[in-house]
Amino acid sequence: MKRITSLFIFVCFTLMTLQARPKGDLTQRHQVRVGWGDMLFETMAFHPSVTHEYVNPSALPADFSISERHHYGYTGHIFAEYQYRTSRVVRVGALLDFEGIFWKESAFDRNHVQIGKTVPVRNYNLVAMPTVRFDYMNSELVSLYSGLGAGVLLAFDNMGKAEWSPALNLNFFGVQVGKGHWSGSAELGLMAALSGGNKIYMLGSRLFSVSLNYRW
Repeated sequence: MKRITSLFIFVCFTLMTLQARPKGDLTQRHQVRVGWGDMLFETMAFHPSVTHEYVNPSALPADFSISERHHYGYTGHIFAEYQYRTSRVVRVGALLDFEGIFWKESAFDRNHVQIGKTVPVRNYNLVAMPTVRFDYMNSELVSLYSGLGAGVLLAFDNMGKAEWSPALNLNFFGVQVGKGHWSGSAELGLMAALSGGNKIYMLGSRLFSVSLNYRW
């Protein structure tokens, strides 16, 4: 995956450098958008622990304790992207995507009474990548498109731990509706980030996303 990511980044920057000026009257070449996407994978992979309440707690050792995760929270994917229109079909750009996953951890005794302090855990994923978009239908009001991007993910938390991983984003189908400077978009796709096949940070995340766009 690292080789694919490196090749994709090289191709994108080559396109940005060598692509000819847009043909025809393309006065609005620049676009900035901000949006939100779902966190379906994260909500399935990170969820509260089972509550451990025992039928006969006195049968357990007096010093028994077990840790549980609870009070989960998710930000969703919050992203911003810049795109430059190199032709009527191709746009190239750069994407920043951020998400947060939060929970609390507490220890409980055999009677499910909390012992010790509750520890808040905050995990963050920050993705940066070049992107390319292909418009296969353009009208004055509506554009239909697909696209892809490849880059890196930085995973870090409030405990001081940080890890890097290759990241990939695929946009299978997108629709952009608007006239003039402002428009809105909706996309179906997926974002994935994994390292060596044994560390999965995202897999089938951001399946659906929406954005508000400004072009000039």
